[in-house]
Amino acid sequence: MPQAREILLQGTIIYGDDFTPADGYISIRDGIIREFGSEHVDADYDGIVCPRFVNAHVHVGDSAFKDPPFLPLSELVGPGGLKARMLAQTPRAVLLEGMRRSLQQMAASGTCAFADFREGGAEGVSMLEEAVRGLPLLARILGRPGPGQTNIPESCWGLGISSTRDHDPDQLKATVAAARKAGQAVGVHAGEAGNDDIGDALALHPDFLVHMNRADEADLRDVAHSCLPVVVCPRSNLVTGVGLPNVNRMVELGITIAVGTDNVMMNSPDIFEEMHFISKALLHDDRQVFKMCTLNGAKVTGLDQRLGSIQEGKEARVMVLDKISNNMWGSMSPLSSIVRRAGPSDIIAIF
Repeated sequence: MPQAREILLQGTIIYGDDFTPADGYISIRDGIIREFGSEHVDADYDGIVCPRFVNAHVHVGDSAFKDPPFLPLSELVGPGGLKARMLAQTPRAVLLEGMRRSLQQMAASGTCAFADFREGGAEGVSMLEEAVRGLPLLARILGRPGPGQTNIPESCWGLGISSTRDHDPDQLKATVAAARKAGQAVGVHAGEAGNDDIGDALALHPDFLVHMNRADEADLRDVAHSCLPVVVCPRSNLVTGVGLPNVNRMVELGITIAVGTDNVMMNSPDIFEEMHFISKALLHDDRQVFKMCTLNGAKVTGLDQRLGSIQEGKEARVMVLDKISNNMWGSMSPLSSIVRRAGPSDIIAIF
């Protein structure tokens, strides 16, 4: 069987797990990064070459009813809240169309993989599997059991739990046990509306936590001691008025931080926008912010051996940015400009 032709990408390569900008090229064959070199080559594309994003926490199921009124968190996404009511009354075809469009937007804005917390039991999982079919995205689906059930579909990568306060404790423990028996990961929302659910979330021994914007010092130390990654979604927290995560302190404590865009009904699933906000408002460390949106997201989703950084042998899940676009021209630091100002309009190629 003939191999696909070699693709050469030239320019500033954001290379390796430390994301060092280096002038040179990468060679891609059969979807794999085969070589990195420093010499000039006759390339297919020339620009800033960087890994694509991993959106480590998103809900695309609510994409059909965007930009609702500003409401308290419990009234928006809590049990019986606006989201639940809209999901119940919106036709399946409309929900599916919204999901498909959000996934297309994610792919076009540089995301290559995502972790979605699925509502709607087995049917919700089936809808996402249908929506993502044929798109250049890796889906990590975290399902939720239907009423009175403990198991999620076998096709799910993991179990996605809303706040522990939303569930009967015994039922929740049985659900987690069923997921573990099936070899599925466990992710839990915690510390979003308050910090009273963080201890119960830690007691479940999950693989990662989501939000933690209301965590205090003791909570963060407990998370660091447990070596648990945290997925932050600050734009979502801003919309719902629940406070912003202490990203600086998480970094100081050595917590692995990834980034998600959360509910599409409140925020676009564009990681560029999340990066801009984090770098300007929460953490003045461009390299760390970029790592949160790429390699750390890959670690949380179990994909870091395949993608998340540019290295020989990894999948070529990369994009090329136009370094002389009106937006990027004059950049003094390619990595900083990616993190603080680049957007989908600067992308000239996606692989």
